[in-house]
Amino acid sequence: MQPSKDNPNGYWEDELIVDINEKLLHSLGYQWCSLTWLNLADLRQSKLYEVLRRKAVSYLQQLLAKNKKVSLKDPRMCILLPFWLEVFKELDADIKVVLVKRHAHSIAKSLLTRDQFDNEYASQLIYLHWAAVARFLPKTYPRILINYEEVRRDENGIRKSLMSFLDVESSVPSNLFEEKLEHHATSFNEASASGFTWQQDMLMDFPNANVDEYRIKSLATFYYALNAAYGRRNHRQHVINEIKNFADNYKTKKVILYGASELASILIGQLSDAIVLAVDHAASEDHRIARFGKHFYAPHLIKETEHDVIVVAVTGRKDELIHFLSGYTSQPITFAEECLF
Repeated sequence: MQPSKDNPNGYWEDELIVDINEKLLHSLGYQWCSLTWLNLADLRQSKLYEVLRRKAVSYLQQLLAKNKKVSLKDPRMCILLPFWLEVFKELDADIKVVLVKRHAHSIAKSLLTRDQFDNEYASQLIYLHWAAVARFLPKTYPRILINYEEVRRDENGIRKSLMSFLDVESSVPSNLFEEKLEHHATSFNEASASGFTWQQDMLMDFPNANVDEYRIKSLATFYYALNAAYGRRNHRQHVINEIKNFADNYKTKKVILYGASELASILIGQLSDAIVLAVDHAASEDHRIARFGKHFYAPHLIKETEHDVIVVAVTGRKDELIHFLSGYTSQPITFAEECLF
């Protein structure tokens, strides 16, 4: 790819590989910065899947026929990893993986400068890329982890390790790393303050982290709203701010929070002093649910607790939940998800 103002020395991405990735994403209604989780079944929904798979296999076979070793780099390959693993199965080649880990906060600041993504949106985007690698990359593939921050301190040492792993020699000058082009630097000992706690843990443990796909899929409504917000040029305000505005309406009320969902974690942060009771359908008299620093109790306690409003942190099933909760209260029932759309 050609140089740009952000990277005057140029990029290492192969333009045809980028084109394949872009076409696959676009065929599914996404772009490189979309917040979405794509497994192999999802990717195969694309009408271009098989055409692009054959194109990728053919192109790599041509490269391998001319070169003993071929390297590929494109961040899109992270979120499209199941597709590329299918491509690699068709090749008569040994696959080695170089994982480059840079502090998430530094990446987020770069995305803020270049793409005007705020910190929370950028953090979710980073999480999805890293989580896909941790979840889908086969453990049978030899891999090496390069910490970006260590390259700054010991470029020659990192290069020797990388050359040994790949069994190659390099004629690249030893001063390839230019600090003036590193626009945002963060110590790797600094924990990321963005995203949910379980996401921060995964980023710290990458690439040896466990990835809970169920938790990721539970954020589907949250991601849908973020994608909608950032898909409009004149509407870059983060959905987190919308939730904060929503919560402001209830900070002087006595609030019962329903639903121990990920959305509830944000509302708890905004309404902590106003919440007089947290309940969840899965809780019972003998079993309360501890999440986000709160205990969620059985819904029957709603009748025994003085309150002004019930704020529902569960997405979907609105009519069903209104019917259910109306059996416990005559006070207003409001749904936090309404501020997301």
